[in-house]
Amino acid sequence: MNKLLVTCAAILLFSACQTSDFEREFECSSPRNFTNTKTYKDVLKHFEIEIPKSWKTELYYDEYQSKLYTADTTKQLRETYILDFTWHQGELMFDKDFETTVTENAINKMKLIPVKSGYGEFLDKPSYYQISTAKSDDLSWHYLEIYVRFNVDEYYTFTAKIYGSEFVSDRICSSLSLFKSIEFLD
Repeated sequence: MNKLLVTCAAILLFSACQTSDFEREFECSSPRNFTNTKTYKDVLKHFEIEIPKSWKTELYYDEYQSKLYTADTTKQLRETYILDFTWHQGELMFDKDFETTVTENAINKMKLIPVKSGYGEFLDKPSYYQISTAKSDDLSWHYLEIYVRFNVDEYYTFTAKIYGSEFVSDRICSSLSLFKSIEFLD
């Protein structure tokens, strides 16, 4: 009986500590834990997520998407980040046209400079990420986008806007930890 308990505990510990392709890409060493959290569900009930209670969180939806925005507003802008979790109705095709569209949107619509991108697995689903950077006035910022194919006609996007130039990697890793903690309700 004790061997069974030890084996089960080891499996749970190993699976909880597994890092995603993108966490390895950004050299995230260990998961971040957030305390004093509240569970939020998106309006269309596709996902739920634990967010620190002190963060400002807003919900949005229409017939094709359901979003949750959140940010730690207790910190200065140069020390924080804004996260967006979005479920989308629609097909997501990972191909060269998709990559071109993501890059062109970053450059033309958001005035960003793409830095790095790639395919991998995130949340055990086929995924694509792109990290871009920009500078406006005296404030630099980074923008991480992750596209996750969920079903044939559904996908998720996770984005993080990271302001300032200090502790960028740490805030990317914290964002990835929060993204990984999503629970799909479908």
